[in-house]
Amino acid sequence: MPEEKSNSDVDGTRKIKKLTLPDGFRVGILNLDNILKEVAELKLIDAVAIKTELLERVKSCNYVASGAENEYSTALFKEYQRKWGKSEAAKDGDTPEIHQHTKG
Repeated sequence: MPEEKSNSDVDGTRKIKKLTLPDGFRVGILNLDNILKEVAELKLIDAVAIKTELLERVKSCNYVASGAENEYSTALFKEYQRKWGKSEAAKDGDTPEIHQHTKG
């Protein structure tokens, strides 16, 4: 008898995860972990670019009502920051050094 498939791949990347929108409403997002990882690998720095990329990828496999796009992008960005920090560059130690100049 063939093994029955669920909504997730062997590594769980297509699993449905709950995302809490700013108003407290919780929605299921298919493939959320994989989407977060893919966007992190792009090493984007600008918050607007990250939000846009997250939303577009989520919309490719999930229904997002046009009136709720801002709420989704805000919640997705919050989840991205929780999981991946400020940016991948900061994790890799590629942040610029800060120098203080003194008179003299």
